[in-house]
Amino acid sequence: MPPILTEYKECSVMEDIERRLEYLEEANEALKMQNKVLVTAFKGMLRGLPTELAQDVVESMQLAFEDAVNELVYEDSPHVDLFHDVTYAFFREKE
Repeated sequence: MPPILTEYKECSVMEDIERRLEYLEEANEALKMQNKVLVTAFKGMLRGLPTELAQDVVESMQLAFEDAVNELVYEDSPHVDLFHDVTYAFFREKE
């Protein structure tokens, strides 16, 4: 191939990679904001509950998250650590 066509092809590939990376970064930021919205909504709902009921709800959620982690471990999922870290961050932010 003539050098000009090769350079064009490389630029096109690089531009495609850059566009994809930009899209992934934007999608990641959108997911972070969606998660923040959900955490905020959850906090608001807990505040509206009587204290004892709110504590029961939080304990129930913690048990559900533990069940989900155990299920991921059982399935030998590569996402166990990530799920655990995100769960920890969720409950830390909820406080």
